[in-house]
Amino acid sequence: MDRVGIMLDWGIIQKGIRGDKSYERLPYYVEIGKELGLEPVFFHPRHVLAGEGRVQGYFWNGSRLIPRLVHVPRVIHNRVLTGDLRSRGVISRLSKKKKVFNGLVVRDKRKVHQMLWKNQLIRAYLPNTTPYSSQALQQFLNAYKVIYVKPAIGSVGIGVARIEKYGNEYHFISSKMRKILTRSRLLQVVKKWVGNKRFLIQQGIPLARFEGKTYDIRVSVQKNGEREWTVSGMVAKVANQKNKLSNLSRGGRAYPLNTVMQKAFTVEEQVQIFGRIEEAAIEIAKTYGHQFPSLADLGMDMGIDQNGHPFLIEVNVRDQRYSFFKAGERGMFKQTYRHPLEYARTLIREMDHKQKGKA
Repeated sequence: MDRVGIMLDWGIIQKGIRGDKSYERLPYYVEIGKELGLEPVFFHPRHVLAGEGRVQGYFWNGSRLIPRLVHVPRVIHNRVLTGDLRSRGVISRLSKKKKVFNGLVVRDKRKVHQMLWKNQLIRAYLPNTTPYSSQALQQFLNAYKVIYVKPAIGSVGIGVARIEKYGNEYHFISSKMRKILTRSRLLQVVKKWVGNKRFLIQQGIPLARFEGKTYDIRVSVQKNGEREWTVSGMVAKVANQKNKLSNLSRGGRAYPLNTVMQKAFTVEEQVQIFGRIEEAAIEIAKTYGHQFPSLADLGMDMGIDQNGHPFLIEVNVRDQRYSFFKAGERGMFKQTYRHPLEYARTLIREMDHKQKGKA
């Protein structure tokens, strides 16, 4: 049985050692791997020994992770979310010797937006986005009823502020605060909020609603065993009414997509909208992947307006997947584990074929 490396954050591995559950379902890797003839080796980049030939790996014994020193697998799925410089250095070196998919890529949202904008097929899906400056903030406040101020690099809603205009008042909403401000006071608050960090300003999309609350859509886009980008699942994330954030860690709730769409759209319209989202997501993945060929597993946050037109909110290069589990979409949830492993098996077979060709 061939081994496939699964690089995880150390916190996830620690939970696995204790036998505790996390958002990474380790038994799924083992179960699906067994079907595909693969044995997963879990490890953190810091577990790789000097020389990058061997690694202190961990194996699932049915209830928890147990350690074993083994050779570094030829193919590795990088699932590390929080990479320090040392870990990133290991990943970079491994990528030159092994096949690491979802390796190190540009995560700066502004650079990603610029890269995607070059593809004319994608422009219709991109909300207006620009680097933060006081002048740009003024322009966006004049142009849109709702805007977002968000970190150029970040995730799970941390540091994101939503600004809504009501006449001469502005509602500043984040996970930590909610204020009603005059325009001059708002400019001061946002300047302090941003500080000396790199932030973006983004046009707020008039999102479709479910029970009066806006929602966006997590779209899992992955490479499958045929090396093709495919949509593994879609799930709705309904915003928390207090902070207007849909992130599950910030009070959002996950629902099956057809549940939130059924009152606003007919079945026929839903099918058309699903098709539009899938088409947009795959084109976005292809464009991103053209710049960074190691990409194989993306989690996109997309929104639809009241007419069902899709918009890209942001691309996550490590899909945490648990929104599918929370929505009860167990089939989609499991599919998000299957496709990367099928892709890994294809890469291993291609390497074997090349070796036989040289023999």
